[in-house]
Amino acid sequence: MAFSQKSDSVTLDYCQKKALENYPLIKQKDLLNKASEIKLFNISKTYLPQLSLNGQATYQSAVTEIPIHIPGITIPSLYKDMYKATFDVTQVIYDGGLTSGQKKLEEITLKSDLQDVETELYKIKDKVNTIYFSIVALQENKKLLLLLKEDIESKLKKITSGVTYGTLLESNSDVLKAEIIKIDEQVIELESGIDAGFKMLGDYINLDLPDETLLSLPDTVISTTNYDNSRPELKAFDLKKQQLDVSKSLLDVKLMPKVAGFGQAGYGRPGLNMLSNTFDPFYMVGLKVSWTIWDWSQSKNEKQLLDIKSDVITTQKDAFNQGIKILLEKNIADIQKYKDLLVKDKEAIALREKIVKAYASQLENGVITSTEYLTELNAKAQAEVNMKYHKILLAKAQIDYLTTKGKF
Repeated sequence: MAFSQKSDSVTLDYCQKKALENYPLIKQKDLLNKASEIKLFNISKTYLPQLSLNGQATYQSAVTEIPIHIPGITIPSLYKDMYKATFDVTQVIYDGGLTSGQKKLEEITLKSDLQDVETELYKIKDKVNTIYFSIVALQENKKLLLLLKEDIESKLKKITSGVTYGTLLESNSDVLKAEIIKIDEQVIELESGIDAGFKMLGDYINLDLPDETLLSLPDTVISTTNYDNSRPELKAFDLKKQQLDVSKSLLDVKLMPKVAGFGQAGYGRPGLNMLSNTFDPFYMVGLKVSWTIWDWSQSKNEKQLLDIKSDVITTQKDAFNQGIKILLEKNIADIQKYKDLLVKDKEAIALREKIVKAYASQLENGVITSTEYLTELNAKAQAEVNMKYHKILLAKAQIDYLTTKGKF
């Protein structure tokens, strides 16, 4: 998709949103929701009558016999082959809360799975941040190099005039020309890096960004006085613990008594009269109660396992929190470092400008060579590059701080 914003610049926030919208993992949310709907639908069918058709044909080695002989009365022998077809109905009346518990477990499982997706999606922000600020740094470096080239070209015109009139050596103009070629080479390298960066960024946000696109530095206001962790991982930890708690409660539910009604209608030989050799219809209805009164401590042991898993999640959460605090301390230190460096950068640039101004005058008067002038001009340019670079790193450190806290 081609870039179509009215403006020729984009923001980091815009890139973040686009990256999340277009990342393939986002499709998992719909898939997880659909899968959960199917599971809940199946669970809700527990209280509907369960219907089944059954058939059976058997041959047995012996049948029931009556060991009594009554004169004048013949008791027929039963057939050893038997046949039966039945229609069975089972209706759950009370399941001890098992169905509602399973629904609750599925609902919390869905939330946990969705939060895991959110956690994975959040990792994309760090990658987008790195690419975005890398491009900004390369663009700013290119701008400074082009300004430096303009300064040298302007100076070359004056030196060329001096060479023409014989007041300056031709080598002075040759040195400046060579420096211009060197800058052109550096610009080509920077443009290659910019192009590669935009291609990577474009892949994340599903847009074709031209190399001329301007990436604006975010204007960020942060407070480093409080620790307020809003990372999605923390919610994921809490949901996993809730999932274990619900699973634990289900263990008690499984031991509750359960009541079901049943009915059976059939046709077979024999029917309910086991002494009949004829095919007869039959039916029966009734209630069935089941209650596991002893499971050899299986539920108790499973609860202990769930408690251990819950403790493991707690330690993982504590370790994650500690890691975030350490990372935030580094972010804060970086922010302060770049602020201090920017103060020094301003001082250095002011001094370098004075020196270059003096050297420019000396070069035009033939007091120094172009090489000496370029040394100071490059030193001034490097100071300006450092200041731009430190501004970018400060902005990135502030964004990294917010991203680490889960606030961006």
